Amino acid sequence: MIPAEVSLESVKTELTDALAYAASVNLETDVSMLSDANLRFYVTFHNRDGIKFYAEFDCADYPAYPPTIEFVSENRAERGSKNLYPNVFHTNPCVCMRYNRKAHGEMGGPHGEWRLIDWQLATPGGGPIDSLAMMISDLHVKILNATGRMS
Repeated sequence: MIPAEVSLESVKTELTDALAYAASVNLETDVSMLSDANLRFYVTFHNRDGIKFYAEFDCADYPAYPPTIEFVSENRAERGSKNLYPNVFHTNPCVCMRYNRKAHGEMGGPHGEWRLIDWQLATPGGGPIDSLAMMISDLHVKILNATGRMS
């Protein structure tokens, strides 16, 4: 278990680059509630048709473990249902990437072959994604190419 203040400091350090990237590609971000008691921030992504997808990054125990990335409703009251996800991820629904805690088998995700502590390693066909800026960039590209929502 990583102390919350350590996770918060890591997140704040990485957010400089992450927010600069997000601004450069016109992604909306909300870090207003980020604190050691609430290690969450939000990014609004758009697909090629302009449909908005709201992602929550829960950075508890970061950087020892990846954040839990979950799609939520605009008002953040609903989370994790298929209609909140772009149609480019596993239909269970899950952002199926090593950098999402929810994708790992030990967290109930579809990838039992991934170990949570190895989240920063490269995956077959891709390099390592080991920072919040790289996560946002990777999600941006995937979602921008999406054609709709999961159903």
